[in-house]
Amino acid sequence: MAIMLPNKPKESDTLKASLEDRMFEALELLPDDYYVFHSFKINTVKNNTLYESETDFVIFNPQLGILCLEAKAGKVFCKDGIWYYASGDEMSHDGPFNQADINKWKLSKYFDDNGAGELRKKCKFMHGVWFPSVDKAYVKSLTLPVDCDANLILTKEALKDPLPFIEKIFSIELPSKQKTTLNAVDVKNILNRILCPSFEIFPSSTLDIDIKRIVFHRLLKEQSILLKFMTEQRTAIINGAAGTGKTVIAVQKAQRDAQKGEKVLFLCYNKDLKEYLEATYPHQNIDYYTIDGYGCKICNMSRCDYYEMKRKLEEIYFSEKFPYDHIVIDEGQDFGIQEINDNGIMDLLKEIIIDNTKHGTFYVFYDRLQLIQYSSVIPDFIADADCKMTLYKNCRNTLSIAATSLSPITEREPIINDEKTVQYGEDNVKIRFGSAENAISEIDYIIDEIKKKGYKDIVILSPKTESTTIIADRLKDGKYNGIRFSTCRRFKGLEADAILFIDMDRELFDENNKLLFYVGTSRARYSLQLYSTMNDDDCEYVIKNCFKSEDRIKKAKRELSKLLKAHLSSFD
Repeated sequence: MAIMLPNKPKESDTLKASLEDRMFEALELLPDDYYVFHSFKINTVKNNTLYESETDFVIFNPQLGILCLEAKAGKVFCKDGIWYYASGDEMSHDGPFNQADINKWKLSKYFDDNGAGELRKKCKFMHGVWFPSVDKAYVKSLTLPVDCDANLILTKEALKDPLPFIEKIFSIELPSKQKTTLNAVDVKNILNRILCPSFEIFPSSTLDIDIKRIVFHRLLKEQSILLKFMTEQRTAIINGAAGTGKTVIAVQKAQRDAQKGEKVLFLCYNKDLKEYLEATYPHQNIDYYTIDGYGCKICNMSRCDYYEMKRKLEEIYFSEKFPYDHIVIDEGQDFGIQEINDNGIMDLLKEIIIDNTKHGTFYVFYDRLQLIQYSSVIPDFIADADCKMTLYKNCRNTLSIAATSLSPITEREPIINDEKTVQYGEDNVKIRFGSAENAISEIDYIIDEIKKKGYKDIVILSPKTESTTIIADRLKDGKYNGIRFSTCRRFKGLEADAILFIDMDRELFDENNKLLFYVGTSRARYSLQLYSTMNDDDCEYVIKNCFKSEDRIKKAKRELSKLLKAHLSSFD
């Protein structure tokens, strides 16, 4: 499926009459390396005059180039070199072919005007016209105007399969012999700077995944307010459930400070999260560390000693030689280890920033529901903080995934992003019950299903360890048949388009373990697949002990599926 931007046709009074909605649906059938922009507009002001152009469809393929496509449905005709609508009104721009050609050159010039001239030189530009009301045979019977060539025309047949028509246009040689020679970086720049520029859009993953999934993690209103608030507040503690954008805001806070030339220390507990942030949001003025990694660095030790770290931080405090202007802490609830608390590590870091800098800030982001590392108690530096705020709106998961992740631990309904960056869809949470004997083949079946739906960013998560998971014997270098495997603890703070959550047993839903279910399942953006080998007795145990149900239980697996707000599916 092509990447459609926007992901639905733009509404207009003439949409159905012009058949653009049908053309939009047809273009969706293009392969997934095509980007299709509907009603693409360029507005420029020169000499205090506004110049506007609109192309019905701009089609971008990284290997082939850019095609500007005009759509003309219904009756149109050309007489004495002039194009007319069925009403007899003369068309603007001297007809559809000239209009498509003009828009092509305007888009080409737009590259130059926006400092992307080198990208334009590496990209082939073509134009064409789509007449969805007539077939190829009819076009062949016509004597076409001089500005029109049958090779640049799409007809009714393209509504069924536009690919051969589009490939044919791209195959036409240009007098300049221009070819498309874009590399991966060029493609990202064309999308981000020219075709799909973004404002206050902060991808939670790589840019190509965000665009391919048509989900832009825009700052919600409450998140934007929070960022503005940060400019006035030196310390703050921000709580938010999984998916509310804590890491997005934390990174944006760090980036804004770094862009002012100020140094930022960004701390988290999870090594995998640290490596992800370092690779995805690099900046010369931001240093990403785990708390242990930072302790090893300042103490020049291979293993973190919190007592020695405390002593070293005290030296830094009194010497006033701290190299950072700001500290940002993500997943702050994980810093509740007794040795960190007892040595007052976090309080020392806060005092160094507040007492030894004029404008330095200390910000902590945490989720009270994700206390799964080593403590079931919120760390003192969070509990005793004066300024606390809470994020409520979920901007990562679909409504059904958010509801499923919270189902065992709270009755609170998730608040979903009203700016509609959250995707909605049926059956994006499924649960399957299998048997230990067939677990491998059943897990393989689920993975194949996920792949068939076009997901490539897939992670298998387990509440157990790498040595105790049901697929332990099949893991190699942390992967199962090439797909990343991780535990819920290690994958905290990270996310994936599709999550396959395995090793669901009755112990998972005990009071001390059920937060692992919340942490693991809330990592999924668009697809969550649950796999369990529990039998009816196990399911009944969970229903009674976790969900406190006293109702008579007839079909335990079906009832548990309902309580988890998951669609029960069987192995076909």
